Amino acid sequence: MKIITAISAQKRQGRYNIFVDGQYAFPVSESTLIRFTLAKGMELPDPLEAAIKTAEVEATANRVALDYLSHQMRSVHEVVLRLRQEELPQAAIAPVITRLKDLHYLDDARLAAAFARDNVLMGERGPKQVTARLREKGVAPATIDDALATITAGEWAQVAGRVATKAARRNARRAFHDQQQKIRLALMQKGFDADQSAAALADLALQKDEVGEADRLAVEAAKQWRQKARYQGYERRNRVKQALFRKGFALDDITPVLDALEAAGDEA
Repeated sequence: MKIITAISAQKRQGRYNIFVDGQYAFPVSESTLIRFTLAKGMELPDPLEAAIKTAEVEATANRVALDYLSHQMRSVHEVVLRLRQEELPQAAIAPVITRLKDLHYLDDARLAAAFARDNVLMGERGPKQVTARLREKGVAPATIDDALATITAGEWAQVAGRVATKAARRNARRAFHDQQQKIRLALMQKGFDADQSAAALADLALQKDEVGEADRLAVEAAKQWRQKARYQGYERRNRVKQALFRKGFALDDITPVLDALEAAGDEA
């Protein structure tokens, strides 16, 4: 019969080395040591050794899972993936997941609801992006739907308003039409649908700065006119017009500016 001949503490706190018949055999955690009341001189039949090693694998899975959960809420899928990274067997993972669910440390419904609610309070994700993020976490579609159902249209409008306001500041120096397009694009990219984006843009009640718009057009037109100097006549004018239109300036505003540039060129 094999005998435990020594137990020594590792440098890592809470970990111990087990020696059997004078030779190092395997490591255990403090919880496993206590659970099996391991001690020097104890007999170690094969079934007991197997049970100890199985318990140790489960203890490792539990430790890894709890450490992973200590930083933030995680979905069941995320914890399973984390345990698989440690190359732990499914036989060790399953009971840990069950135990964590029973203790409510793992609760996908609570996670989804908290994720959606935190986004309303501080985030910038629209419904589509919230859904996509929760799907990445492995949360079931029905659970996601339940979480989103708790968010009102008015609350989504608040989130969209934050996105729209930020985009408006970022694009304030663009042509008015281009600024509106950039804001709408920012909203769509954040996961808001066309109606939500249009409503958020309308709520901004942006006003066209006629003087500032004219100044920006004049500066940009002069720049484009210089850049297209290698072209002549109609082609030069048309290329500059297209460039200015792409930047969001209105065609009715572009025409007189180009007329002035051509006239200045003719006088020169």
